[in-house]
Order: sequence, then structure tokens, then C-alpha cells
Amino acid sequence: MFYSKAWKRYLFLFLLLLVGAGVSVPIYYIYQQTKTILLQETQNNAINSAHTIAAFLSSDIEHYRPLSEATELEEGSELHQSYVQYSSLMRTIKERNDATFIYTSKYLDDQTSAFVLDGEEPGSMLFSPFGSHDSMDGQELYTFQQGELSVTDLMDDPEWGVYLSAYAPIIDGRDQSVVGLVGVDYSQDHFSHLTRKVAWILNISFAIFTIVLTVGLYTAILTIHQRSGLDELTGLGNKRAFNRSLHLELGDARKRNQHFVLCMLDIDYFKSINDTYGHPVGDVVLKNIGRILLNVSEKNRSCYRIGGDEFALILPATTLSMAEQIKTDLHKQLAGLEILSLKSEKISASIGMAEWIPGITAETLINLADKDLYEQKRIRTRLAHH
Repeated sequence: MFYSKAWKRYLFLFLLLLVGAGVSVPIYYIYQQTKTILLQETQNNAINSAHTIAAFLSSDIEHYRPLSEATELEEGSELHQSYVQYSSLMRTIKERNDATFIYTSKYLDDQTSAFVLDGEEPGSMLFSPFGSHDSMDGQELYTFQQGELSVTDLMDDPEWGVYLSAYAPIIDGRDQSVVGLVGVDYSQDHFSHLTRKVAWILNISFAIFTIVLTVGLYTAILTIHQRSGLDELTGLGNKRAFNRSLHLELGDARKRNQHFVLCMLDIDYFKSINDTYGHPVGDVVLKNIGRILLNVSEKNRSCYRIGGDEFALILPATTLSMAEQIKTDLHKQLAGLEILSLKSEKISASIGMAEWIPGITAETLINLADKDLYEQKRIRTRLAHH
């Protein structure tokens, strides 16, 4: 039990918030830059479409100019047929360009223009009949007066809503007069649809990157923290981890009013093993002791190497009578341990135990377990001599 679960949970949440806050700044910047680029691209598309249509109508000015100068259209007349053909073409272009509105208009005065062609279906709610009036913005007036391309940002019109418009002059090459203009509009809904796609991609990327980076940092921190409390030889906790875990277990036991047992283990005649067979063989013995401790503690990792050949085992929710069985299992497994380098020599250990009850401090518990350990070692030594 190296770590408090609550500590790990709070660490992960802290890292998640920290990484999320750090990543959100560049993500927001990228989103704003992308919105600017998308707006510019939409403006360019609008200008290109308007310019292309205006160039076509300018090349066919002999047919378009009479239509633009007419005040009304008589059904079945030549002008009406031209109007129907041009309008059909405008609808086709609008569908292919995904524009919100495409139309042509003519100048009436500095505040007013009149529709000539409209890319909407005749009779639909948004259709502007031939000759119907519309208010004129500054960019539109500029195109009429200067005969140059112009484009707006997203603007709020009280009648049509929020949109951007590009204007291209329809010029009669014979006298260089501005006969009218082509307007191409893209609504805010169209622009928002594009930005929502980008936002979705960025949000998914943000979420994935944040989680991956958080998990990576979380794993790295836990690994460093864990290794700072590990004994490299046996893989058990070291003395630092033991002290930390013992105080955590004692705190939990107080809250739950639950006993636990501390076992202290010392390998018998370990110095003799090192002196006789060498330290590499002694290391093999220590590794095997660590493996056995993990087995009997059901791999709950509450096992520690606190000194050269000294080990400790914390048994949560356990009494001394329950711990006796674990002690017996430990002796059996140690007795059955076969290490080729030791030839026929068997491994044994002295095991001292102490049960925590309310009122006992961690230091007192360790002293009681140590006292029992030395008593067990004294008994085993006396039996060995007999």
C-alpha cells in the first residue's frame, strides 16, 4: 500500500486541469486564427464568384444592358425571355457555389438599388422580383461609383440578417459605364457551419491530447514516486515506503476501529551465507524472500525490505491469531526454498509480530514487533544449539 487512493485521484485531477488549461490557450489561438482564415476564404470565394458572373454579363452586355435599364418586364417579351434564361443560370451558379444569395442590381440613388436578377426560386419567400428595391451599404455604393470589386465583413442587416457580401461591377466596355453589379452573399449560418467543423476537430484533438498528456505525466510521476520508495533488489518497498505506509495504515485503522498486525522478519545466519557463498548468492536469497512475502500477503504489496536482511509485512484487518497462520505459511515456504548455490543448506528466518490496538503509536508498534523478533531469534538460536 504505497499510495493513498485519494492522493492519486487528486493528482490525476490536478494534472488534468493543469494540462487542460495549458493546452486550451494555443487551441483557442488556433481556433481564432482558423476563423480569420475561413472568413478570408469565404470573402475570396464571394469575390471570385461575383467577378466571374460580372465578367460573363459584361461580355454579353448587348443583352444584359437592355434588361438592366428596363422598368418592367412584359411576359413573353424578348426581355422577359432573357430574364428567365439569366435567372436560371444564376440559380445554377448559386447551387454550385453554396452561396446564400446571388443577384444583380442597378443603381437608383446613393441609398437604394433595384434587383434585376435573383438566384432564388421565383415565388419563394426569399425571392426578390425584378425591380424591387433594396437598401444599399457603403461597399455596394463604392462598387457602383468606382467600378471596383469590394467585399464586406460579416454585417448585421435588419432585413436580411448577418452576412458578408462581395460586389463586382458589370461594365459596358463600349463606354466603360457601370451598368450594375453582381452581389454574392454568404450568411453567418454558412460561416458558422464551417467554424463548427473546425471547432469539433479542435475539441476532439484537445480532448485526446489533454488525456494522453495527462496520463503520461500521471504515470511518470507515479513511477518516480513509486521508485523512490522501492528496494531495487527485491522490488519490495524500502524503509521510507514502510514508514509512510505504516502511518497510513494506522490512520485507517483508527478511523475504522480495526486492528492490524505488523510482522518483522530477519533471515537466520545471513552474514554466514554472505561470507561463505558470496554476496551475489546472498542477493538471490533476498530476492526469493521478497517473492515469498508477496505470495503470502496475496500480492497486496504491503511488504518491505527495511534493512540488509530485515523485512517487514503489514497485515491490514488482521489479529495476532489470524497472523499466526501467515507466520506458519512463511516458515513452510522458507523451509521449502531451494537455492542451488546453497547446495543443501536451508533458509530460515525469525519472525516477530505485534498487533495494533487503539492507543498504540507507530513507534511503539515497531518496538513491540522488534522485541518479539529478538525473542523468536533467541528461541530459535537456543533450539539450534540443542
